[in-house]
Amino acid sequence: MKKENKILVKLNDIFLMNEAIGKIYTKASKKASDTNTKAFLKEKSFERYDFGKMLQNEIKKFDTDVEESIMSRRPYHLYLRNFNNLLEHENNADLLNSIYKIELLCIEKYNELLREINLPLSLCRLLVKQQDNTQYGLRLIRR
Repeated sequence: MKKENKILVKLNDIFLMNEAIGKIYTKASKKASDTNTKAFLKEKSFERYDFGKMLQNEIKKFDTDVEESIMSRRPYHLYLRNFNNLLEHENNADLLNSIYKIELLCIEKYNELLREINLPLSLCRLLVKQQDNTQYGLRLIRR
């Protein structure tokens, strides 16, 4: 039970971070001046929204109510504030550098959860798939 709570806390953290990042990407896509950057950020925003839905399904598998499992909204507001500060750039290069930093943080969080023992296989697959999508996005940003 203790192990399950630890996994649920980390899963909750990823869910809240993902929710904040999705909103940030939507805001950033409106600020971007380049059409390719706008399209990239909108696509990443939709990807985050879909990933969030799948995370909610994984949280439900822990026999908890989704609302109860969202233990604290505080991390969400901290993420939102921190990421908003990163996106206060005017040019696309700085904006993409900030996005790159956010995506690296996401990969770190996915790896942290993937290191947990007895993680459900469906959750492992979901995290690995999202991690692959994130790494692909990083390669696009580097270009």
